Amino acid sequence: MRTVVLVGARRWGIGRGDLLLTAALLVLPVAAVLALPRHWLDDRELDALGITLLVLATMPVLVRRRYPIQGLLFCLAVQMVYHALNYTHEVMLPVAVVLIYTVSLTTSRVSTLAMVGISVAGVLVSASVPQDESIGAEVISPLGWFAVAAVGGQAMRLHRALLTETSERRVAEERLRIARDLHDVLAHHIVVINSHAGVAAHLLDERTDDPTLSPISQSLHTVADASSGVLAELRTTLDVLRGHEVDVDRHPTPDLAGLARLVAVTTAVGVQVELRISGTSRPLPAAVEITLYRIAQEALTNVVKHAHARQALVQLEYDVDEVRLEVTDDGRGRSDGGSTAGYGIAGMKERAQSVGGRLVTGDGRYGGFRVAATVPTPGAR
Repeated sequence: MRTVVLVGARRWGIGRGDLLLTAALLVLPVAAVLALPRHWLDDRELDALGITLLVLATMPVLVRRRYPIQGLLFCLAVQMVYHALNYTHEVMLPVAVVLIYTVSLTTSRVSTLAMVGISVAGVLVSASVPQDESIGAEVISPLGWFAVAAVGGQAMRLHRALLTETSERRVAEERLRIARDLHDVLAHHIVVINSHAGVAAHLLDERTDDPTLSPISQSLHTVADASSGVLAELRTTLDVLRGHEVDVDRHPTPDLAGLARLVAVTTAVGVQVELRISGTSRPLPAAVEITLYRIAQEALTNVVKHAHARQALVQLEYDVDEVRLEVTDDGRGRSDGGSTAGYGIAGMKERAQSVGGRLVTGDGRYGGFRVAATVPTPGAR
């Protein structure tokens, strides 16, 4: 039962703070009125009808974040009935102040002015009902609090906008700095590698008289092709960092269809890799496909760099509501007791977590090393 209530509250945008604030606005004023001696109050005694109206007027505080204007209008309508019956007027003021502040904080300035005007009109209409004493203070005090709430909401809204703008500007500046560093350092070295590998491979291709040079030439071609691919992806990354439009046709986003090429490239550098796909293949969200591709890419890179393996296996399994990727090898496994000097495994875990998945690494069942990622695919049925 408690779970059902919490789910319903979240659906309406009601948080724990909203519940506490509503309870405080309801309990504290009523307790104060009931605690005061009756002869101190000249208004009608708070009875069951008055408490019911008070509860109805306070309820919009629960949903004020999602329905600020509707909540305030409902509260004002109930309050007019409450004041017309001459119950204790001050009890209702904090609720209206909170709702006006929320309207000012979450809506436009025009909407705020309109709602403050309606609130003032409601106070004047309520005050026009014949009373036994002067109504000057009863009108001026609410109007002053309404103005304070509206100005306070606008001030907080401007403050939040300033903080957001400052944060976004800092992020943009950091992205530009990273883009410059990638272009000036990484891109330069990759271009040098690509040029030298291409020239060396071309020179070796002309030495047809020596067959022992063919494997070396093939390796150099692999280096040249791989560095060309890296340059293309790096240019796409630089465009994204600089906020430029990315030509998808010219710089395609990596996806699971590229696993076969990734396996072929790894095989070309000396590790025999097999790709197995099970389950019903289906289109996945772009973020999921990129994540799984990058995890497979990093895992195979580690196989080549660290595992001293001869064979590796990439398994991709499509399930009803999730996709599993596993990369295993027959290398030396985790021989360093579990410590890692780089950021490869940490990066793979962060990628999996970014799409709601999880990643497990460790020694394989039959030796070697194992990387297993499981990513949910909501909505896939």
